[in-house]
Amino acid sequence: MAQVTASDALTYSLKREQAQFSEEAQRLAKQAAYIAANPPADGRTVSGDITRLIQEAAFLLKRAATIEAGLEAVGLVGAEAATEQ
Repeated sequence: MAQVTASDALTYSLKREQAQFSEEAQRLAKQAAYIAANPPADGRTVSGDITRLIQEAAFLLKRAATIEAGLEAVGLVGAEAATEQ
């Protein structure tokens, strides 16, 4: 039976995070396009839409930072494994 390494586990987790990031980024782009297509007008405010957009962007930024840190960790684990051999 093949042994799962820390690098394998991190890589698997990162792929899931990246897929989630892509979905969230697409949803964010759709929200931004909706706001652009429906500017403030008489009887229509967009402040709530923009607030939600900013919140979603903050979550996306957090996920991006997590992915970037994970990629760095995979690189470090890989470098450490290479020096041990």
